[in-house]
Amino acid sequence: MPSFAAALAILAATRTLPRGVPRRVFVGLASCALLITLYAAEARPYALLGLFALAAFLLTLTGEETPSRLVAGAAAAAAVLYCHYLGIFCVAALGLLALSARRWRSTVALAAGAAAFLPWLPVLRGQPPEATGWMRESVTGSLAGFLSALGGVGRVPSPFGGPPPTALFLAGIAAGILLLVALALARGDVEVRRALLFTLLVLGGALAAGAWRPVAFAGRTEMAVLPVWIWGVARAAGGSRVSRAGGAAAALFGAAATCAVVLRPAAIPARDVTAALVATARPSDVVVAAGGFYLPLRLEAERGRLPARVRPLPGDIETHPGWFVPALPADADLRAVERELAGLPEGGRLFLVIPPPYATPALRDSLRASGRVRELARSRDVLVMQQTRNPDSREGPSGP
Repeated sequence: MPSFAAALAILAATRTLPRGVPRRVFVGLASCALLITLYAAEARPYALLGLFALAAFLLTLTGEETPSRLVAGAAAAAAVLYCHYLGIFCVAALGLLALSARRWRSTVALAAGAAAFLPWLPVLRGQPPEATGWMRESVTGSLAGFLSALGGVGRVPSPFGGPPPTALFLAGIAAGILLLVALALARGDVEVRRALLFTLLVLGGALAAGAWRPVAFAGRTEMAVLPVWIWGVARAAGGSRVSRAGGAAAALFGAAATCAVVLRPAAIPARDVTAALVATARPSDVVVAAGGFYLPLRLEAERGRLPARVRPLPGDIETHPGWFVPALPADADLRAVERELAGLPEGGRLFLVIPPPYATPALRDSLRASGRVRELARSRDVLVMQQTRNPDSREGPSGP
């Protein structure tokens, strides 16, 4: 509910725009953007981050510097920082833009809001590298995702569902580039230029920080700027045909991508696979799980409800089980599966829970070398296979 309310509250910024085309464009883009719709339904901080960043932007860089607006701006800056670490880039960008605009009182208010976060700096500095160890995407991949999100589409992180169609993702990149050019050419409106610079500073800063530690992740990072970006596009649309055309295209692509993602065939949820294994597995069994299936199975084992041992594939996700980068099994992973098979007692079973592409010929050959392999379940998202140490032994339940 907080995420849905935050996404809905973004529409309140409509009143800060001129009547007519800008307001219609803002409502259309904010309502159709795939990532805003996605995070309106996720119990994560990104919808709140977008709302607070938009509020801080409007209070710091637009309108008169009245006492009430200054206090509200300080509160918004504090809320952005407490919401997500990406808020650091937002507040830093706002500070630079406020200083360049000679909005001294807004700069002081921004600093006062940022001071509320100072007690947490030692905690932030103490975070281990493993905290972001799963973020390994290339700069090119991030840039493509960022541009597509600016064009209404963007990348859907794999734990949240299937990706939008490739054609729509590429169309979003084209619309994002068109809108970047349109806003860069809107020289007559200083607030449009500030919205553009805010977007570029935050996204560019997150990418640049990757030289120290990866913090940018396409499909999430854009939520720090997306409402401000949409506001800038809508404001520019009042006097620019290119911005209107780009905004209309972005809204159309976003709506189509949202429908495509929502209407994809339902996946077999990780909780269903987990429940089936809890009901079937025995202490002599081992479960080797990859991707998003490892964490729920590991939790059930740690809680004592899953009697089998649980092993990750690949092994390094054991240190960051909530996040993973999809990668086909390497030779080391195949050897690890073979060792697990060799270590099974007589009648013990190995359950392999993986995304279907992980079932490479080399992996299947490793399993077949120890006997008959049974395929228990398959969908576009999961493949469950079973290998028994001694196929002739009495197995009991045949599997999930």
